[in-house]
Amino acid sequence: MSLLAAALLLLGGAFSASGADTAEPLVVAAGASPAGPSNHAVGVRHFDFARGKDRPLPTTVWYPTRGSARRTKGRVQSDAPPLPGKLPLIVWSHGFYSNPQMQEGMTRFLAESGYVVVAAAYPFTKKDTPKFNKLDVPNQSLDASFVITQMLQPGNPLAGSIDPDRMAAVGHSGGGTTTDGLFTVHRDPRLKAGVIFAGRPAGTYQGSPVPLLFIHGDKDPVVAYEQGRTSYGKDPWPKAFLTIVGGEHGAGTNDAERGHHQAMATLLDFLTWALDGDDTARLRLSGDAALDGVTRFESVGIYSTTSTTTTTSTTATTAPATMKPSLEPVAAG
Repeated sequence: MSLLAAALLLLGGAFSASGADTAEPLVVAAGASPAGPSNHAVGVRHFDFARGKDRPLPTTVWYPTRGSARRTKGRVQSDAPPLPGKLPLIVWSHGFYSNPQMQEGMTRFLAESGYVVVAAAYPFTKKDTPKFNKLDVPNQSLDASFVITQMLQPGNPLAGSIDPDRMAAVGHSGGGTTTDGLFTVHRDPRLKAGVIFAGRPAGTYQGSPVPLLFIHGDKDPVVAYEQGRTSYGKDPWPKAFLTIVGGEHGAGTNDAERGHHQAMATLLDFLTWALDGDDTARLRLSGDAALDGVTRFESVGIYSTTSTTTTTSTTATTAPATMKPSLEPVAAG
């Protein structure tokens, strides 16, 4: 069992342990040491960004600060100084009728694990917006890029703590589609990885290849599992798909949902590999991801460039690739 899986097991998770395919990895960005699971105390800051008069983007940022999460018992510290050094950044996108505070369990978990997590409340899909409009989702990808730019401005108090070469996008539901848009219709070349929870396809993947992770429950009644599979199938880059068996729309994102702990371990392994170039994280992906009857894990281009790896239990299997991803666009929904 990996140290990451063991650490999450102590927090209440259950993980399988297995060996992994040892084929050479693709070259990814090299960086600092990988983030660890739930170590750091968390600071929080609020910013009133706006991309035009009709696009206010109140943004909450969670980030690691001195101390331990255990000692602070999960409480965040307003305007605390960030940890010294350059930290990786994640832009988090919320789903419909939600906001960053409603998903603080996820954002705080990532900050405890060593990431600066930037999350805007999108003007036309957030909770209690007077003008809800699901068709505004493509604009949210531009919003996400905008808030990254604002975070990197020299006058921002957290700018000096962010490593611009280690940035990723993560989102759920409508936020998952927003995240997909950052690699398709509104590609942001600064992003080095993406994680899409229960998202829809937004368009044709374009630009330089970056690793993407898709996480979806196969009984999702809101965003059909097949839509997540469509996005995965059209992705021509290194990619992985975690299926949560019997999982519904919140699968992987909430403690009460089955597969949550496998999803969190997979998420951290994936980001550590993709952003830090940590090969040990790559090698533990399949073992941390798969639990028989709970999750299935598959990948293309992560363990080798010519094979598809599917793991459904504690034993990994490798078979020749049978799918050549299409690059034709799919309309966002």
